[in-house]
Amino acid sequence: MTATTGKAGRSAKLKMGDGGGPEIFTAVANIASVTGPNETMTMLDGTHLDSGEFTEKIPGMKDGGQVAMNCHFDPTNATHDASTGLKKKFDDKTLTNFQIDLTAIWATNNLISFAAYVNLGPIQIAPNEIITREVTLEVSGAVTWSTAA
Repeated sequence: MTATTGKAGRSAKLKMGDGGGPEIFTAVANIASVTGPNETMTMLDGTHLDSGEFTEKIPGMKDGGQVAMNCHFDPTNATHDASTGLKKKFDDKTLTNFQIDLTAIWATNNLISFAAYVNLGPIQIAPNEIITREVTLEVSGAVTWSTAA
């Protein structure tokens, strides 16, 4: 039997760029989970009169999709707040560079980079649970995979 090459997600980081040159990326605080990006491609109908009984498809434009995250909400943290954090990016409609950094897990192909707009989801509050917030990053443009320097 072959052993799995799968890895646990511990030590992964979602980082947000500051827009500077050179750009500095800071880990967004208290991320509990990240899902995405869910890249898709529009399929165009290429069916014509000689296609027979099946449709023919042609690839169209690609879409970087979304990255969803759930975080332990902290409005006093610089990566969450309204002066420099996710709330500021949302309020200002700022296209921001992000990275999913997997360098602590894999040696190669460990950096997923994309630009996105921030959408802020609900803050969830319950008496015996950590206060959380759902955040969706709407990817604009390409998603790239690289090896961190």
